[in-house]
Amino acid sequence: MRFSSTSSIAIALLLVAACLPLSARADAPQTGTVMGHVKDAKTGEELTFCNVVLQKMGGTMTDMHGNFLLRGIPVGAYHVIISRIGHKTFERDGVVVSDGDTTRVDAALEQAPVRMDPVVVTATRMEQTVRMAPASVAVVDQTDIENRGPATFDQAIEAVAGLNAFRTTGISVQSMQIRGSSDVAGGGVGNRVLLLVDGRPALTSDSGGAFWSLVPTSFVDHIEIVKGAFSSLYGSTAMGGVVNVITKQPGKDTVARLDMKLGFFEQPAPAIQYTSDTPLQTELTADISGPLTHSKRDLRYLLSASRKSSDGFSENTQYTFYDLYGRLVFNVTSERKLELTLGGGQAKNDYPHSWLDGDHPLEVRPSYADDRQEKHYGSVDLHYQALSGDHTRHSSRMYYYHHEQLTHFNPDDPTQSIPANEPFGFETEIKGDKVGWITQVDRRISEKNRLVAGADFQLDYVQSSPDTTLYGDHQVNNYALFAQDDIDLSKSVTATLGARYDWNHLVAGKTLEQLSPKVALVWSARKDLALRALFAQAFRAPSIAERFLERELGGGIDFVPNPNLGAEHIVDSEEIGVRWNPKPVFGLDAAAFRYNYEDMIYWVLLPGTSPVQYQVQNLNSAKMSGVETTLTSTMRSLTLSANYTYLDALDQSVGRTDDLLAYRPKHTANFGADLGLGRRWMLHGDARYRSKIEEVFLYPLQAPDAYWVFNANVQCRLSEMVHASVKVNNVFDEQYEELARYRMPGRNWMFGVSFRL
Repeated sequence: MRFSSTSSIAIALLLVAACLPLSARADAPQTGTVMGHVKDAKTGEELTFCNVVLQKMGGTMTDMHGNFLLRGIPVGAYHVIISRIGHKTFERDGVVVSDGDTTRVDAALEQAPVRMDPVVVTATRMEQTVRMAPASVAVVDQTDIENRGPATFDQAIEAVAGLNAFRTTGISVQSMQIRGSSDVAGGGVGNRVLLLVDGRPALTSDSGGAFWSLVPTSFVDHIEIVKGAFSSLYGSTAMGGVVNVITKQPGKDTVARLDMKLGFFEQPAPAIQYTSDTPLQTELTADISGPLTHSKRDLRYLLSASRKSSDGFSENTQYTFYDLYGRLVFNVTSERKLELTLGGGQAKNDYPHSWLDGDHPLEVRPSYADDRQEKHYGSVDLHYQALSGDHTRHSSRMYYYHHEQLTHFNPDDPTQSIPANEPFGFETEIKGDKVGWITQVDRRISEKNRLVAGADFQLDYVQSSPDTTLYGDHQVNNYALFAQDDIDLSKSVTATLGARYDWNHLVAGKTLEQLSPKVALVWSARKDLALRALFAQAFRAPSIAERFLERELGGGIDFVPNPNLGAEHIVDSEEIGVRWNPKPVFGLDAAAFRYNYEDMIYWVLLPGTSPVQYQVQNLNSAKMSGVETTLTSTMRSLTLSANYTYLDALDQSVGRTDDLLAYRPKHTANFGADLGLGRRWMLHGDARYRSKIEEVFLYPLQAPDAYWVFNANVQCRLSEMVHASVKVNNVFDEQYEELARYRMPGRNWMFGVSFRL
């Protein structure tokens, strides 16, 4: 065969071109790809944000669908570690990466025992175990809630060490204290506990009180309680602590549930009965969740509706509540997720007044008997989450709350004689709006350094009338920046450094600024032992109600407004604590704490006023200190818990003749027991003790005495689909008060049946 010179050159060029990539490939590094999927071994749910590490080669995180991908991995054999807080670590040795190939590693992570060391996010705004949290943290999970069977979620957390609820009725929370933080002043005024729902504030715009009935218990997954000064992350109102209600997420399977409960209050002794009828109480809850099967996109939903009613165990304690909640979850991509949550409801209830007198503790003055309230509320929350690269997460949420409260005083008896100094015989109206935006970035700078930083904006607008009794129309804006860095100083010591700057502005009024720092250390001395120390400063800006209130309607007290009211501060707070789990069946958490308040906001009697008048002012100082301890033990089907808190709360203001702060009990204790009998029966019992209130704001001769209250709940699994329960509250029919002149419910029963599909 003959070749022309041109053909020879072309063939030579082709041979050279073919040889070039072979030579280049021989010199280039040989790499492959590792990919996989991670799910929960029990539920089958995909697990997001898992850490995936190839030893000596770095790692990544799983995306919104539980998938991960690592490209450009040099050829060789590797040890793969997949971990997620709350689950057992998955490890596989000898994972071979071949040149140009894809190696798949799928993992099903088993859930770790969480009763002793659950996963929380509130203490640092990112996931960690309770053992490694830099503060005292308690978790009330779904099992706890079901075993206790509370009507509202404040009843689910009242057994946590250091918490005290003060109620005017069985479910109407006037104040929630953490280690003596909040005052008892009516309508949530003086609240120093921040209530969050999925990380967003759930406080009224006028008084700063918490929406304790905002979320039905059926919508709650678990509740995290962080104790102590936490303005460094959450700003105003978090100076006493944070309660974060984490709501349920819809799963990949359709699940429906219907709960029905009917109960009654036993009649008290004939001498104090206010009615011959037996007061009834009812609860009805329905919810459904799952995927939208007709959608081509990854859409999931959850709907919950509930109704609660009571005839009232005493006069003026009747109520009817309606709640509706819904959530839509949209996985936009494998790195981006969008959640829309809507909620709303209405309530009609009697206006809670103090008792007629000590001989008639279940009755109110005849002129107050027709007073009642109507409340309407709604909320919208849009939450966006995104992964950016292997080590960064971004979260941003916008939310809006609206609430209205209309109070009717004696609307059915316009002919009655009303004293000139009494505000009854008319209507008051409050409308509040809260708009907020929170954004944060979590960045894993290195294996030993994790940074959280963000911004927080909130607007509160209130309209109220009449302004001669309430506070008129006002607006407060709050802008904040925060940052927190967790640094592993060694394999066993972690330091947390954080700070938040708040700018609080009353429109056409006073501007308040505050920097709230925090420093904490956690020493993991052993795998089962962690010691912690925390120093922090905190503040609370006064609410609109505290600045402009003219009249406290429950007690008929006149006030002189104080628009120049300043912020109150915790100038220093210290806590040292230990968490010890020597065995899987035993746990101990103990802490000693101290908080020094300056410019504490308090009600002050103005001297020489006639009639008597009060004003909300900044007092000089107060100190709260104490110790608390919690013990837990799980032995097969029996779980036991006990906690005790000692509190010394002193008013150190100049000129005080009595150095005790009002409504701070020195001793509180709680005991609980859960016993499972096979797969069918679950028995629960709890006891709550509170020592005598030694100082009250009003009615010093009727301060609440010490009391014990016992509750019991029995659940029976009739089948996989049908469960039944019987609950007895106040088993021994204790006659007691949490607030002076407000009798709490005696023994009452609730019978329930639940259908699960």
